[in-house]
Amino acid sequence: MTEAVQVRGSGAFLEALAVVRRGRDVALPGEELTLTQEIALKDEAARHGALVLGPGSHPGRLGSGRCGVVGVSPVATDRILVLLAASGEGGRLLSVGSRDLSAAVCGRSTLQALAALDADPAIALIVIAAEPPTPEVSALLREAARRLATPVVSAAPGEEESALARLEA
Repeated sequence: MTEAVQVRGSGAFLEALAVVRRGRDVALPGEELTLTQEIALKDEAARHGALVLGPGSHPGRLGSGRCGVVGVSPVATDRILVLLAASGEGGRLLSVGSRDLSAAVCGRSTLQALAALDADPAIALIVIAAEPPTPEVSALLREAARRLATPVVSAAPGEEESALARLEA
């Protein structure tokens, strides 16, 4: 996976749209997009095999390791990164933005991130660092996770340590 192109500012939507249409992943560290723009951008990215990280993508990084983190909740993502660093473990962080598991966005980037992490042979466990989503979105994620070869666990704030215990099992 190549590094995502960072886009920010008042023209973020149009610039990010151009990036994903070239098949490149895009990271939106700011909150410049409306909900409608976010959905349209994530749909366009999926059509072009690209991933949208954000808006409001987490700036954290991980060293090498076996854990894939889909960052949704900033609080849970921060805690997972701290615990991984303290244990000497790392992996890949794909921060999809705090609205991705809302009923409106319906996990568009989370589902793509799960597939990308599952395809990475170095990843032994995928952690979704998020507040619990709506029942409909939760059912969609459970079904997607069931089809993956890599185990998937959820880590809402307060559940991070038990989720990472799966790496030790």
